[in-house]
Amino acid sequence: MEIGPMKLTRRTLIKAGASAIAFPTIISRASAQDAKQLHVGVYNSALGKLIQKEVIPKFEAEFKCRVFTIEGATLSNIAALRATRDTPRFSMMMMDDVGIPQAKQEGLIDKLDASKIPNLAKVYPRYLFEEDYGVGFSISSAAMFINPQVTKPLESYEQIFDAKYRKQILLNTPKNTQSVLMLIVATALTTGKPLKEAQYLVDSGWDKLAMLKPNVLTIYDSEAQVLQVAQGQATIGGIEYSKAIYPHTAKGMPIDMTFPKEGAFTGINSMTLVKNAPEPELACALINRILEPSVAKMLSEQTLSAPSVGGIDFKPETAKFLAYPDTKATDLGLFTPDWKFIVPRRGPWLERYNQVFTS
Repeated sequence: MEIGPMKLTRRTLIKAGASAIAFPTIISRASAQDAKQLHVGVYNSALGKLIQKEVIPKFEAEFKCRVFTIEGATLSNIAALRATRDTPRFSMMMMDDVGIPQAKQEGLIDKLDASKIPNLAKVYPRYLFEEDYGVGFSISSAAMFINPQVTKPLESYEQIFDAKYRKQILLNTPKNTQSVLMLIVATALTTGKPLKEAQYLVDSGWDKLAMLKPNVLTIYDSEAQVLQVAQGQATIGGIEYSKAIYPHTAKGMPIDMTFPKEGAFTGINSMTLVKNAPEPELACALINRILEPSVAKMLSEQTLSAPSVGGIDFKPETAKFLAYPDTKATDLGLFTPDWKFIVPRRGPWLERYNQVFTS
């Protein structure tokens, strides 16, 4: 999905020039002239809107500050940090786990201070990244999705290569991170290696990936297009994040996630502390607030994405959609790729990926 500077697809991670970055600001409700100002980056998504509406106003009132936000995706939020490196403006920035190694390497973010963010102690270790330079707070699973009225759940990813699904599969665009996940799947099927090992062997997976082409109905670049499966225009789609699927499932639409035996992936919304943050204390306090179990529960119930902190109870109608607690994520075989290895190689991979399906 090609979108403007502050509307880039949330899963994309490529280098972007910062010279043209603009910072649309949403002003908080606090009005005291002498209040401290906290500038943060949130997601341009339902999750970001929810934080602006339900979390920030109460935070402002309690800490007697004004919070200003920009909305963006991982790419645009990192670009915003590059643009303000010499004149730091932001104190906390949201980005996906895929972006944290790059942001750390470029010196854009700082290590989280556990003494100032006590709720870090409640976070499952798998959601702390790059030696505590980032913390996940909203977790989706990533796998295939189906119309359960048309086909049974997939037992193996191998099934999507079956000729009976000719022109029946929606494939996520190479512009999105999920395309890398599909390449890892193809490599795992070729080598017989688990996903964790296959990610380092992707040169072995290209021929297998090309075999999927006859079954692809279309390559989609908008989350709204997943509804083609619910509408019967396609049978299977993916790889996609559960947060794009489960809200429709919850409304009774014939669309659901399916988790093959080889495993599935994670999509992790995360928070970081900006290097040389103007208001590091307030930034840590906001991170801590979002990790507060009561806040984490609210966000999960509204977005149907799992929290990263333990000890939260959910009603069955919500729990069935969440990879939670941590043991359920393990049971589903959820795997977080080695983005530090993948990101530097992603450009050439996606160029070749695009050639496979457009040639």
